[in-house]
Amino acid sequence: MSDAYYQERAKRRTRRLLLVGALVALFACAVFGVSSLFYDACTGSFDRAPEAIVSSYLDAVRTGDAARAQECWEHETYYDLGAGCSEVCLSRALGVPFEVQEMEVGPAESTPDGRAQRLATVMVTCTGSGQSYGAEIMLDSVAGDVPWRHWSIISSTVGGTVAQPWCQ
Repeated sequence: MSDAYYQERAKRRTRRLLLVGALVALFACAVFGVSSLFYDACTGSFDRAPEAIVSSYLDAVRTGDAARAQECWEHETYYDLGAGCSEVCLSRALGVPFEVQEMEVGPAESTPDGRAQRLATVMVTCTGSGQSYGAEIMLDSVAGDVPWRHWSIISSTVGGTVAQPWCQ
């Protein structure tokens, strides 16, 4: 047998290995893409229900986890001073000790621009002083009931105001 036979056999084996490697890489990319589409950084899980977003956000504020609290917000709105207690206010309110007494998330309402919004109301009590506060959180998402729907905060009064933060 000549060297040409073995060279051709090695080329076929290399092509097969490259094809199998490409298929494995394509499969891995597809799995990663689909999982990242459904994963929610706010809850740290695949649970994207509005109640889970609000609970996770309240937990992030209470524990002082600024990165996770920011993930619960719609990213551009987080830096808007008119969005309630967002970036500047939260920097003072993060880590305040409180317990959630009540949490209620209202039904989805359509907006004229084709979005859906839900209003969540929260009642908390400060751990040290026993003082109670109420807050509203406005959630926003796409209007259609699609499987990859993510809810984000667009307005919140959790934490008080810059001048009067909770539990101080």
